[in-house]
Amino acid sequence: MPQWLRPTLTRRVMGALLLAFALFAVLILVEDQLDIQQAMATDPGIRQFGRQLAAGLDAIDDAALAARVLDAHMRHINRLRARQQMSPGPLLARLVGPDGRTAYAPAIAFDIGQTGIGEQQIAGKAYWTYRQDGPRWSLRMAEPALSRARLLGFASWELGKQLLLAFPLMLLPLWLAVHTGLAPLRRFARRLHGLDPKHDLAPLGADLRYGELRPLGQAFDALLRRLRQRRARERAFVHEAAHELRTPLAVVAMQAHALVQADDAAARATAALALNQAIARSAHLSRQLLDLASLDDEQAAEPATLDLARFCAQRLAEQAAVARGLGIALALEAPEQLTARVDAMALHSVLQNLLDNALRHAGRGARIEVSLAATPRGPRLAVADDGPGIAPADRPLVFERFWRGTGHDVPGSGLGLAIVARAAERLGGQVTVGDGLARPGGCGVRFELQLPVLGVS
Repeated sequence: MPQWLRPTLTRRVMGALLLAFALFAVLILVEDQLDIQQAMATDPGIRQFGRQLAAGLDAIDDAALAARVLDAHMRHINRLRARQQMSPGPLLARLVGPDGRTAYAPAIAFDIGQTGIGEQQIAGKAYWTYRQDGPRWSLRMAEPALSRARLLGFASWELGKQLLLAFPLMLLPLWLAVHTGLAPLRRFARRLHGLDPKHDLAPLGADLRYGELRPLGQAFDALLRRLRQRRARERAFVHEAAHELRTPLAVVAMQAHALVQADDAAARATAALALNQAIARSAHLSRQLLDLASLDDEQAAEPATLDLARFCAQRLAEQAAVARGLGIALALEAPEQLTARVDAMALHSVLQNLLDNALRHAGRGARIEVSLAATPRGPRLAVADDGPGIAPADRPLVFERFWRGTGHDVPGSGLGLAIVARAAERLGGQVTVGDGLARPGGCGVRFELQLPVLGVS
């Protein structure tokens, strides 16, 4: 499409102005036609002229003088009518005395039988007629009738001339207003075009001047703020991930070297065990990093209908062997069925990481309870244990990435609960931490996920 044909706001406004002018012209023409028709029906110009002329002739007694006066008036009127573009022909007049004799007659013979205004055919043409009978004279007049097409053409021509004169006077100020009004938007676009997304994400702070355009600048500033925050999170995430991976990888390298240099089977077994543990830790951390990256993805969640009770039972069955090896009792308290539409991947991340966190920290002989209940606010999922718990002062920090509590020597990445918090956001819910299952020597910890009520059955 050529550049001059592409739609612009200026062309749109100018087009709207032309359309408004056209509609205005049509409205004026319709109104003029209605006014003319009403005037012709109620008080035509021939009646007004006829009354004035009859009033003047009533003062003249002599027929010859009255004829000369009428002839002079008719010549003058018809000369004026001939100069008008709208005139369809000369005005006719006939003067009859009280004795019935014609004192004055035009070249075209005609007669009017009734007084007042009317319409009749004279010499094959339509005429508006008027007759007034006075004490001395009977004045009879006929004026060629104008067709509606002629009236419409004349009115259109006169109105068109006026609009052509007025249009430039309106167009120029409007064009200047639109052009200058869009100038801040053009400057704003050039500024955006010149931004370097790698280095320049500072707020634009553009003064768009007009109230209709300010929300656009505010929206771009908000977008840039979110981009800055996301970039900061990504940089922090990459930095922390590299730092966390450095330690297990260094252990892998060291134990691999020790395994190669070991002189006896015992030393090789010790090095192999340490190497396997370091590899397992690296794999666990890598898996959690991938889980967190997938949850950080801004793609929309994909909810599916899921039986939450059955889902929880399956996750506990998967962890049963690990729990038995650690001497930990697993329990599930849930209704027989609780169906909801949720993102299965995100819910799996929540429950898997909460169970893994409990199994790591609860300690041998502990008890872990998973509870599921339907509440007025929506499904509620909780994982509680009776282990050492988390100090109240540390609880606000547990969902931070790479945060690990103190007072224990359990290895971990510090990402499990961060994954839980991010997955809860993806589910549209909220996860909280509180006191767990009380027992002698420990208070435990309880993590509770409140899901929204939508889709519950």
